[in-house]
Amino acid sequence: MIQKLLACLLAAALTACLFLPACAEEEKEDEPWICLVCGSESTGKTCESCSVLKGIWPCAGCGRNNIRTVCGGCGLSRDESVEKQALSGNLLTAFPAVRALASEGRPDALCALSDYYMNGIVFPRDVQAALVCLMKAGDADYAPAFLKLGKIYDLGQAVEQDQYLAMNYFRMAAEGGMAEAYWYIGTYYEEGLVISRDDAKAVETFRLGGENGDPDCWMSLAYCYSVGIGVERDPSSALSLYEKAAEEGSALAMDYLGYLYMSGTMMPQDSEKAVEWYTRAAEKGNARSMMALGYAFRTGQGVPADPEEAVCWYEKAALAGRADALDVLEQLGNQ
Repeated sequence: MIQKLLACLLAAALTACLFLPACAEEEKEDEPWICLVCGSESTGKTCESCSVLKGIWPCAGCGRNNIRTVCGGCGLSRDESVEKQALSGNLLTAFPAVRALASEGRPDALCALSDYYMNGIVFPRDVQAALVCLMKAGDADYAPAFLKLGKIYDLGQAVEQDQYLAMNYFRMAAEGGMAEAYWYIGTYYEEGLVISRDDAKAVETFRLGGENGDPDCWMSLAYCYSVGIGVERDPSSALSLYEKAAEEGSALAMDYLGYLYMSGTMMPQDSEKAVEWYTRAAEKGNARSMMALGYAFRTGQGVPADPEEAVCWYEKAALAGRADALDVLEQLGNQ
């Protein structure tokens, strides 16, 4: 009798063991997954949007579709391919990989995915979804997410403006190594936003941001020296800082140096030098410099007069958002 009972118990245990893997697999199949072909979220064995089988991935190296962990065409691993696809630079191409990595909790991918929601790319615009992505990235102390959150709340970008909250995010971003955040903090001190105005603290913050790699902080520090905010007025130091900011990549500083050379402010007037700086700023997308170049070619300042080139720069300025460029183009068309 005892032997028979033990045999029954053993049989029951074996039966349970046999059924466990099937149940686990069944539950696994119901878990959502991201299709690396189209970026849709699905459950089951095929993508609900493009019908591709679960596990299929397109190689970012050679374009071949694969099911194994290594591409049969070029030998690129699945993980390497997903990373390459996410960093492709093309938003639509990158999307499936970005969403897949974000679903794994990758803070950089979550931060990138927030841009899709915020700008209505692929998805309908969804500010709350963007904020959720950034908050999750922030939970991992990802400094770029703090910087983005600071900008959103500083501008009131589709959310209620909250500069106190923005300041906190900028501070966390700065602590995490985001040099650009120092510019916002310095501006808050300079303008007395949220915190009491403190010109000396603004100067200190701009200098710290510049030393950490943000050229616009040098630009703001130069302005402090040019008018005497938080420091003794020193035009010579201001000019050196404007040049430093421009050489390190600040389009604003390049544009301002163009103005200083064209007007002869703080230095001897030099139209050719002005055009050089305006051109460098315009190539970085500065619309004001595009307008200035249009005027320079229209009037022959620093360059030979060239009406066609002038029109070209005015058109670029208009496309960059300068409404006054359209007025000039209309005037030129009537001449």
